[in-house]
Amino acid sequence: MNRNYVTRNLSDLVRKKLTNNCNFWAEEVELDFGKARIDFVGFKPFNIMQNGMNAAAIDKGTFSFYEVKSCMADFNSGHGKTFLGDENYLVCERSLAEELYQKGLLPSSVKVLVPNKSETGLIVAFDTSNSFGTWSRRTKSSSELLWNMINARISNKVELVVSDNGIED
Repeated sequence: MNRNYVTRNLSDLVRKKLTNNCNFWAEEVELDFGKARIDFVGFKPFNIMQNGMNAAAIDKGTFSFYEVKSCMADFNSGHGKTFLGDENYLVCERSLAEELYQKGLLPSSVKVLVPNKSETGLIVAFDTSNSFGTWSRRTKSSSELLWNMINARISNKVELVVSDNGIED
C-alpha cells in the first residue's frame, strides 16, 4: 500500500474514534504560531453530566493528541511527533508498531493505536503512557489549545464560511 492510502485510512479511523469519544476535535492543529503541528486534537470537557457545563469543566477537560504515521520514513521524518496532550496517541499500521517496538523506538508517554483486524476501528497495541494516575504532559492552557483548535482548517464543529465576494466571514 502506498503512503497516502495508509495515511488516509488511518486518519479516517482517527476521525471515527474522535467523533465517538470527543465533544470537539480538529485536524492539523498548530501550536506556538506554527512551530509544531498535531495531526488531530480531541477535547472532552470534565464531567459535564454531573456538574453541567461551566468554566471548571473546560479548564479540567482532557486534550487528546493523535499523530498518524504511515511508515518508518514518515516516523523518522522529524515532523509530527508532538505528544504534549493529556492523552497522547501514535496511530500506525500494526507492522510499523511492531517494528518500532522491536527497535526500541516507541515514544514514551503514548499509547500506540493500530487498526483492528476488520480495519473498522483502532485498538491499543502498545502502551508506554504509564497512564496510572493523572500525570499529563500538557503545558498549554485549555483556552490556548481550544483557540488553536478553532483556528485549525478542519474540525467537527467550526465551518469556514466564504461570502459571495470570496472573503472569509
